[in-house]
Amino acid sequence: MATNGSLNDMEQWRSVVEYQQRKPNPEYHWRDNRDVPSYLDEWAEEIHTDVRGPYQSAENARRQASRDAQSRTRHTVGGWGAFPKQQTSRVVRVYVERASLAWEPFDERDPETNKWGG
Repeated sequence: MATNGSLNDMEQWRSVVEYQQRKPNPEYHWRDNRDVPSYLDEWAEEIHTDVRGPYQSAENARRQASRDAQSRTRHTVGGWGAFPKQQTSRVVRVYVERASLAWEPFDERDPETNKWGG
């Protein structure tokens, strides 16, 4: 990560987008049974996560999170024949995480025995 010497170099930010996908239709098969929709009208319970970063500022992370969330809603299937266009994923949560890069004592060496305490 490139730094510019400002105090913000002590923090890193990352964008997080949580989303769900539609349940696939078990009746559908691209070769044998194309007359049914490929996805059900239900959402899978599993939450998927897109994480990007690190970024130097919260604003950059927010911009990336917005782009990723918008991109997730563009994933579609259908729109031809009898099948209407359906979104294959929906955004559940979008947020930015911050990690402080502060120095803190981790391990200490004993000056008398010259051994590490950890």
